[in-house]
Amino acid sequence: MARFKRTARPNLGRREGGVLEAVIVLAALCILAGCAWSPVSPYAGDAPALETISVIVGGWHTEIGMPASAMTGSLSALSRASPGSQYFVFGWGQRDYYMARNPGLAEMLEAVVPSPAVMLVIPTGTHPSQFFATDTTVFTIPVSRAGLERLSQFLAGYIERDPSDVPRRLGEGPYPGSSFYASRGTYSLANTCNTWTAEALRISGLPVSPAGVLSAGQVVDQVQRLSQPRHG
Repeated sequence: MARFKRTARPNLGRREGGVLEAVIVLAALCILAGCAWSPVSPYAGDAPALETISVIVGGWHTEIGMPASAMTGSLSALSRASPGSQYFVFGWGQRDYYMARNPGLAEMLEAVVPSPAVMLVIPTGTHPSQFFATDTTVFTIPVSRAGLERLSQFLAGYIERDPSDVPRRLGEGPYPGSSFYASRGTYSLANTCNTWTAEALRISGLPVSPAGVLSAGQVVDQVQRLSQPRHG
């Protein structure tokens, strides 16, 4: 797959930064901690960290990337549907706001109250550090294979399925081959995309906490000490 930059479509992370940042900062004054829902418990073993995952940071928004070969269980169906992809990136957010091409006041207001969520799934033929635009920061973090398996369960548990057990696809995403899927969990100012990212890392067995996480910077503060240099 060719490299596509975030700038090909209005930056999803910058949307939260440009439209919601002031609202979230004010709301943070009265929110003591984030509360992410988890379909599985965290990995708590001590297997060697021989694999890697990625944390993608664009503006106010964070996402998780993992090798296609590491996707297990029901999540591996996404990998089989995109056989040329080497990596997958997963993002989570408020449904109407995340999916809107030009979000306005209505979407903004929906995003500041508890509301339905959506998951963006992006397949790519290159490492996330090569796929995204240069104004996007990618942290590469060592993790165990067992931690990746637990992350696969976490991600699969967040995707809603129809009565036939097929992921409920809602529409095309902003990148070629990407898709939005209906997601379990409720988006709120106490449970943002960044709370979700921190919880995903915790589930993988990493020393990261989602408590009190609202902004991308709070995720970065926890992962930069764990990361390896970016690579392609």
